[in-house]
Amino acid sequence: MTDNTPESQGSSPYGQQNQPQYGQNQPQYGQNQPQYGQQSTSPYGQQGQSPYGQQGQYGSGAGNYPGQQGYQGQTTVNPGRTLGIVGFILAILIAPVGLVVSIIAFVQSRKAKMGNGFALAGIIIGAVFTILGAILIAVIASFAADLGQQLIDACSGLPSGSPVTIQGQPTTCP
Repeated sequence: MTDNTPESQGSSPYGQQNQPQYGQNQPQYGQNQPQYGQQSTSPYGQQGQSPYGQQGQYGSGAGNYPGQQGYQGQTTVNPGRTLGIVGFILAILIAPVGLVVSIIAFVQSRKAKMGNGFALAGIIIGAVFTILGAILIAVIASFAADLGQQLIDACSGLPSGSPVTIQGQPTTCP
């Protein structure tokens, strides 16, 4: 019959090696312990390596337990977010300027592989308002050109300062 004591099996139970047996001296507090900032040698052969393949160094984010999450650091900041908000507001007030600023903000955000809803909305609103503004300017210019042509036709052959009527409105010739 075999003996089930750890001494008779030739190795310690559960794979624990180099552990002092009962009755042997335990290391005192502070002895054989790594100093602050130094790495300890693990039984797996490499310094600072845990049995789960993660680095076990101070500040690395890996803890002593599997699945333990460490400090992840700051979240990344979207470089075009503030500029996107400014572009959105300018797209409503001064459409062409807001369109350009929103495009710049959108490109900055895309380079950082992030989305930017304000910049996208500024591009859409800026483009629509710029097109509507261009159409409005063209219509006003057309009416102004028509009125100018009517004034020139009405004043042809008359001396300067002569009263004429254009579209029911009295005016003087230049």
